[in-house]
Amino acid sequence: MQMATRRQVRRWMFLASGAGLAAIAAVPAQAQAQEAAPAAPEPAARTEAQGVGDIVVTARRREETLQKVPVSITAFTAADLASKQVDNISQIAGSTPNLVFNSSAPVSGSNTAASIFIRGIGQTDFTLVTDPGVGLYLDGVYIARSVGGVLDLVDVQRVEVLRGPQGTLFGKNTIGGAINITSAPPTGKLGGSLQLTTGSRDRIDAKGVIDLPLSDTLALRVSGGTLNQDGFVNNQGGPKLGNTSAQLARVAARWQPADGLTIDLAADYTRRREQAQAMKLLTFNPNAGAPTFGPYNGVVAPALGLPTFDARFTVGGPYQTFQGKNPNAISNLNLWGVSGTIAYEVSDAVTVKSITAYRKFDSQFGRDSDNSPFTIVETYDDIRHHQFSQELQLYGDLAYGKLEYLLGGYYFDESGNDLNNVYTSVLLIKSGGSAKTTSKAAFAHLTWHATDKLRVTGGLRYTKEDKEFRPDQQVLFYPYTQSLFGGAGFTDGQRILPLQTFRRSFNNVSVLAGVDYQWTDRLMTYASFSQGFKSGGFNQRVFPPRAQPGSFEPEEADVYEAGVKWSNPTGTVRFDLSGFHTEYRNIQVKIIDVVAPGTGNAAKGRIYGAEAELTAKPVPPLTLNLTAGYLDTRYTDFATNFDTSQGITRNNRFVNSPKWSLSAAASYIVPLGRMGDLTMRGDWAYRSKVYNDAANSERIAQPGFSLFNAALIVDTADHDWQVSAGIKNIANKAYLLTGNDEFNGFGYVEGVYGRPREWSLSVKRFF
Repeated sequence: MQMATRRQVRRWMFLASGAGLAAIAAVPAQAQAQEAAPAAPEPAARTEAQGVGDIVVTARRREETLQKVPVSITAFTAADLASKQVDNISQIAGSTPNLVFNSSAPVSGSNTAASIFIRGIGQTDFTLVTDPGVGLYLDGVYIARSVGGVLDLVDVQRVEVLRGPQGTLFGKNTIGGAINITSAPPTGKLGGSLQLTTGSRDRIDAKGVIDLPLSDTLALRVSGGTLNQDGFVNNQGGPKLGNTSAQLARVAARWQPADGLTIDLAADYTRRREQAQAMKLLTFNPNAGAPTFGPYNGVVAPALGLPTFDARFTVGGPYQTFQGKNPNAISNLNLWGVSGTIAYEVSDAVTVKSITAYRKFDSQFGRDSDNSPFTIVETYDDIRHHQFSQELQLYGDLAYGKLEYLLGGYYFDESGNDLNNVYTSVLLIKSGGSAKTTSKAAFAHLTWHATDKLRVTGGLRYTKEDKEFRPDQQVLFYPYTQSLFGGAGFTDGQRILPLQTFRRSFNNVSVLAGVDYQWTDRLMTYASFSQGFKSGGFNQRVFPPRAQPGSFEPEEADVYEAGVKWSNPTGTVRFDLSGFHTEYRNIQVKIIDVVAPGTGNAAKGRIYGAEAELTAKPVPPLTLNLTAGYLDTRYTDFATNFDTSQGITRNNRFVNSPKWSLSAAASYIVPLGRMGDLTMRGDWAYRSKVYNDAANSERIAQPGFSLFNAALIVDTADHDWQVSAGIKNIANKAYLLTGNDEFNGFGYVEGVYGRPREWSLSVKRFF
């Protein structure tokens, strides 16, 4: 095929960019930015590997080895994730210092509402009017909402966890850090794999990948899976909770019509039909000042001839509930996205890139907080959301390679509606509304090679965000409300908030400055200062009625960091160490607004801590991994108008901020001759005490605990087959993942427990 001229390429680039913006919703696309096509995935076991190897990452929007990046970063390859038995993105937290990744926001009931914290900064709420504190990126595309954020890892090439603000490199501002997921791109070679898995509670999973070279310049990759497993929480009178029922699909195409031009298009789809997150009622307040337990026991139950509510609904241990058949206690998700990335190398020193994406989901989920067959306090959400983003990048180098630069512009627009019903023993409270966000940003990142060993980095970002919230909230009567309570002080259909649009705007300028020195090919040290910003918003949940919703101000963080990255001359040891100090302002925390949970700005605070990661091969068959994270968090200065009754004091630790997060893993390869290799692997993870709310409620705090996993993996000599058997949570430890203490509000205290011990057996065929 005759290659096109660069003038033709520029014409195609212009036409393709315009057409892509106009037709992105109709073109299957999933951004495959930054990546060169890798070789086909190979089994993890390799007896001939003498060193720990290098991991290539794109943390700074260009390919670099992990040890050359002056950022605190943890990276996992596809082989790493498979050997650790990682099924979805939340499970990387056990092996990542100072990362807490819960698979459910504490007041949602959804199985996919991600709650992510890095170095003590994150967000527990899932509503459309609050932003996450950690950015989640799929192939360069920002995923705006926590619902749908617990991604299943069916066909992933690499996962990177970047700690600290990343606003001068990524399109959307992120204050706590970023999780960057890179899907496996088309390889241009015919091949693929098929994997079948069985396990505890009738688990049956099937995953498949196929690579198709369509021509010399066009390649296609198709992957998909179905995940099925029964629940692990008994539910008297109803289905078990905590089950899995998901179908996943992804199509990616890579077209390289000319030298220097790469066009990546892809689409992904997820469908889930599951029971609600396995919530457990821990205790309740019979005298709560809300239309819940007190009115039910005192008025509703006697009048309607129903049993009273008592402590029998809290018994049975962490894996027992009593809600029965509740049509609202579900976790459904329909999610799809398309994106297109066009990268054109104008010259060896200049590259232009466009990333265009559209994502949409609808999700229905609920929870039965009273854990009983009675209607005392339950919630149900029906969220519909879509987002569009456009990012343009210009990057390359000047002055004969001495100055590396990245210039970016970003536009983001999202809209959504949440039909949020709160069912109490007295009233139905409609507590939803619609929200819209428009975000515009420009950013620059420059690195100057002052000498062959010394690099100086600077960055600047400007962000402007406009937010709208239109509440659609009412009080509705049950058939018996009027006769038993005389309306309880309300009129049927009364507005909780005015039916009007509320608006706020936020803007920010943040900077980055850093220096790193390459003492030898194997030793680098660095120091940096970075700023992060997360915009404010509104409180969706309001009760009793008032004239306007509450709102909160933006968060800001100044982070000072220093680190060292070292590997020994033989490449058998790799060690990374970083320390940091964060000045944190206008901290957004969960508050109880009369009786409804919301968000407020508590105080200033400071965080300091460290991360250490060690990978070693003392002998070729043995690989050791050790990680440690340390966090010390403290509130330093409270806002003058902050409500002290919220229970937050200077002595409180930040939410989801364990002092210690430790992990260790060992894998040993035993040659089996003509049969292949056997890998024996063990994993240990420890997390010290975690407070699941800002008030440090002991009722939902989780003391320090350890988890143990083990696996056996057999790779055949021809590398065509892989058979693995694994056990997770070997000690069958019951531990709280998250919780919600509404004892002084709606009167309930609930928690979500992690999965008990479970085994799996998997067979994978490469072709």
